[in-house]
Amino acid sequence: MSKPHILVNCPVSRSNKKIWSDRFIPHYIEDVEERSALLSGVGEYIKAMVTDGPRTVDKDYLDALPSLKLIVCLGVGIDKIDAAEANRRGIKITNASGTNASSVADHAFGLMLAVVRRIIPNDRAMRQHGADEECPKLVSGTIYGKRLGILGLGAIGMEIAKRALAFDMEVFYHNRNRREDVDHIYCSSAIELAQKVQILCLSCPGGSKTHHLVGTDVLEALGPDGVLINVARGSVVDTAMLVDALEKGVIQGAGLDVVGGKDVTRLTLCEMANVVMTPHLSGNTTEAWDLKNDLANQILNAFLNGEELPNRVI
Repeated sequence: MSKPHILVNCPVSRSNKKIWSDRFIPHYIEDVEERSALLSGVGEYIKAMVTDGPRTVDKDYLDALPSLKLIVCLGVGIDKIDAAEANRRGIKITNASGTNASSVADHAFGLMLAVVRRIIPNDRAMRQHGADEECPKLVSGTIYGKRLGILGLGAIGMEIAKRALAFDMEVFYHNRNRREDVDHIYCSSAIELAQKVQILCLSCPGGSKTHHLVGTDVLEALGPDGVLINVARGSVVDTAMLVDALEKGVIQGAGLDVVGGKDVTRLTLCEMANVVMTPHLSGNTTEAWDLKNDLANQILNAFLNGEELPNRVI
């Protein structure tokens, strides 16, 4: 029996490259200058694709892969994949839900602490004054005992809630549906959630259903003592409205691992002392990387053996 062809659309571990070469005929997008040239040669033979959250897999891409049966996404969100079209063609999709949940939750709390404790501007002050402890200080607050709102209580949201208990925080959440397996306080809308809490953490999926879910109304409900944390998708927040809210003191500050909007809008955030930003790295830890690659290998082995696929979403 000949080895099935697989297309690797994103970086993967060295160990998986070695393993897959024994069981499959892998083709790596990173090894070619023109994707179209590769697909014109082997596209019709590809049975499975490995991709990740940031890379687009649209109808045109699927058209070039007529034999495709499986998309293995190394990310949690699949909003860059045309899932409806894949489903129509009978292509199964898996994701990496759970592999980076702990890492993202850690980062969410890192952002909370950085914003509320004003760690970044105080670090700058120390550097500007030669590490002199008597330099001008920016007074900070604490996250201990605060009311925390989680927008999206999935695998990541649950890990955030778990860490909140150590800070004696009261946890509120909003989901598409109320969860019966938690004791946290359910809110029926994003606005109601923002009204109830002092720190609002976004960990929901991206896509059309959550596009600009957080705008002026939610930010006003969060209020002048409120802090916004986004470890979800940049598209969930209307960045122009966020900038306006930060400039006018509608909310206290923001910690952003993802930022949507146009360049001219995002650039304004770079001048704000009450904003901490990181370049979409909350889930990019060594531990999460290893878990993602191990899961991808498990999924491909199950596919090869005709077994039930772990983490199947479609």
